Amino acid sequence: MDPQTADPPPAEPAADFTPPDPAGADRDEYLRDSVEAQELYDRAAREAAGGDENAAVVHLLRASKLAEAAREWYLAAAACHRAGDVYRSHGAPYDPARAVRMYYRAVAAYERCGMLGEAGELAYRAGCLKLWRGRELGIGWGRRAGMFAFWAVAGFGLRPLRVLLAAVAVVLGYAAAYWAVGGVTGPGGAAVAVDFPTAVYFSGVTFTTVGYGDLVPAPHARLLAMTEGGLGFVTVSFFVVVLTNRLRF
Repeated sequence: MDPQTADPPPAEPAADFTPPDPAGADRDEYLRDSVEAQELYDRAAREAAGGDENAAVVHLLRASKLAEAAREWYLAAAACHRAGDVYRSHGAPYDPARAVRMYYRAVAAYERCGMLGEAGELAYRAGCLKLWRGRELGIGWGRRAGMFAFWAVAGFGLRPLRVLLAAVAVVLGYAAAYWAVGGVTGPGGAAVAVDFPTAVYFSGVTFTTVGYGDLVPAPHARLLAMTEGGLGFVTVSFFVVVLTNRLRF
């Protein structure tokens, strides 16, 4: 997923502590900063709509800082989210490193106000930005390779379905190997006719470490079966971790 296609921030977020009559906030010092943060955000939105992204990002930064100080976490998240979008877009003021930092500030703010779904999706977006623009961010190729594997297999820990798809691919891959080398026998080494569906069945019970005992690995395929059993144990544990992390959001 390219970060360009991710969901935008809220179009018209409202500060939680803005009074029904914002003009009355001038008489209440405890609400004035919330109103000012809201006004700065609205001004930035108008400037962005008019194409003046340089002015917009300045007011977004001011709005986010003031909103954080006022504990207006929803408005702070929206401002940081939108500022990250501006820094991410090609053209001035393009700054992918700063975009990543602003996204993570927005993630923290979304979590503070209980918007965990938005926090999770934006964390995924920030991870995609780091992956696809890793060279610009000075991330080494080894780390980028690890990030790519983490994205492909688990969506940065937020896509449990990908772990299941990876598990299916592993089972089918090992099944093909067993079928190709004749690596499945009956108990005690008894000869059995092994077609591909039978190899898939044996691979599945080996991967899940069920091991019914009706089929066993041939002597020359024992190491292969041992590696699949270990990989299956790790994958199932990893799936539980990713699913738990996803449910948190």
